[in-house]
Amino acid sequence: MNPAERRKHRRLDIRLPLECSCADSSGRPATFRTVTFNISTGGVYFQTEASDIKPGMRLNLELTIPPGDGHFPYQGHVTGRAEVLRVEPLPPKTDAAGKTRRWSGVATRFDERLKLSF
Repeated sequence: MNPAERRKHRRLDIRLPLECSCADSSGRPATFRTVTFNISTGGVYFQTEASDIKPGMRLNLELTIPPGDGHFPYQGHVTGRAEVLRVEPLPPKTDAAGKTRRWSGVATRFDERLKLSF
């Protein structure tokens, strides 16, 4: 482990489909879909256009695990809850239609053990 690295869990740079919704009943954002940027046993980092994600929020997460040789022949899902630790503004991106889109990077920590289902 790099001495400057403070993380307890090794991160895996992998893009997996991710569905998020607010775990509170506070009328916060509806469900949104995105893709993971990296994941570890401690949490997940993703990018989103959702502008009302704030540190301290609790999210319900569902990751889709694609089938593949060497791990499982069927698609699976991993579900759990996470707390938002950090929200970082990212440089704007221009889409194919020329529209500027604002994105944020969101770092979360899992609140509970993840549940796996195939």
